[in-house]
Amino acid sequence: MSDFGDAYYPIDIGESKKSVPEGRYQALIIDLELSKDVQFYKYIADVFKPTYCIVDPKFPELLDETVKDNGIFRYKKVDGYEYEHSKNWGYAKFISMIKTSKKDREGNQLPFLFLSDVKNKKMLIDVTMKKFKNETGSDVSYPVARAIQIIEDSEVPF
Repeated sequence: MSDFGDAYYPIDIGESKKSVPEGRYQALIIDLELSKDVQFYKYIADVFKPTYCIVDPKFPELLDETVKDNGIFRYKKVDGYEYEHSKNWGYAKFISMIKTSKKDREGNQLPFLFLSDVKNKKMLIDVTMKKFKNETGSDVSYPVARAIQIIEDSEVPF
């Protein structure tokens, strides 16, 4: 290991993984990535990115394939940055959708999300392709998801 730490990039990245095509799917939340204190212009936010695992029986060829959320932003008040509570509409909608209830909430204080709050929630997601040019001018494209609604499993009365 060098003084700067080892860093590798797999040559075959993406070769063995299928890309989830655009569409609407049933999926389970299996992981939650968090980027804290990300600066967006004059604002600062925590960005949550659930990872969804496709479980839709209509698409057996995609079962167990995964796709990440495009990002759920929780803007927050931090000294030196601007704050507009209306920017949190997407986060508030997601919190409401998954019906998480936190006992430590005060007023309309938006709770912080943890994996335990969302893990194994069955969701209906829309997958689209995120497309842009990278710093070298090459076209980049990959699937991203957006949660549409939670799917309540109906109980079978016996």
